Amino acid sequence: MASADNEWSPLKSVILGRAENSCFPNEPVHMIEATMPSQHFSHFRPNQPFPADIVGKAVAELDHFAAILKREGVEVHRPKAVDWHQVGGYTGAMPRDGLLTVGNHVIEACFAWQCRRKEVELAFGDILSELEKDSNVVLVRAPKPPQPDTLYNDHINGFTDCRQQWAINNTRPAFDAADFMRFGKVLIGQLSNVTNEKGVQYLQRAVPKGYSVEILEVDDPHAMHIDATILPLRPGLLVYNPGRVTEAALRKHDVLRDWELHPYPFAVQDRDDPPPLFMTSPWLVLNVLSIDEERVVLEQNDTEFADWLRKRGFKPILCPFRHVNSIG
Repeated sequence: MASADNEWSPLKSVILGRAENSCFPNEPVHMIEATMPSQHFSHFRPNQPFPADIVGKAVAELDHFAAILKREGVEVHRPKAVDWHQVGGYTGAMPRDGLLTVGNHVIEACFAWQCRRKEVELAFGDILSELEKDSNVVLVRAPKPPQPDTLYNDHINGFTDCRQQWAINNTRPAFDAADFMRFGKVLIGQLSNVTNEKGVQYLQRAVPKGYSVEILEVDDPHAMHIDATILPLRPGLLVYNPGRVTEAALRKHDVLRDWELHPYPFAVQDRDDPPPLFMTSPWLVLNVLSIDEERVVLEQNDTEFADWLRKRGFKPILCPFRHVNSIG
């Protein structure tokens, strides 16, 4: 059985990824420049594995995370390991990017990145095949992109003067599941360098009847995944990144109109200590997993935020995750 309407209801079952054999994404230069930290551009070369010591520690962190979730009563499903170097892929560590459960629908993302096209099938195909045996589950698989794919055509010679100057155009549907969050019958998402308007329209058609998809006004030219921009913790309480979104923009959505909306209460600093954040910003502090309306899992070094949460009735569970964060 698969069913989810929000980000905070009791978590009964989850897919947790694997980091083995992860490689730097092999995408065009304009996409890397639009989405990745500039100090790490040189690492993004074809079939370039992440450093072995980082991957090894990421594997251990994910195994530890699985043990925590099982201890808390959550059923954990793990994908099979894939040699991403051999297949020209990226990683199996991030199922949240490729799969979105809305009601009883499990929806596969229409990935923009070419290196991720086979990711769901190779890593999570067996899990989806088991889910498909349940007559109560509706599995929505992504359509195959056209060949040749024209999603990057506007940027072969650099950015054009398109309205948002995203790294993709609107010639076919594209979206990452991690650009959307669930608030009951309303999904709130963003346009980004991996999610376009046709992708939003596709998702609206894919969700169950009675659900709607709304787009948040976000000020982030490097936008890619909304989980470092907003964090809904329970009904009526949300923390947000004030550098990317305003309270006024959030309150335009009826579902959030009466919520407590808190800008993240601490300074977020670039990290100098290893491992490096090859693909992300320090705003991953907002990337928290809710087990229910009290228990939340966050990175073990985010102790200030954990204390802030405790004062509001939460029970933070600290988990080492920096090496996983290093690869995405």
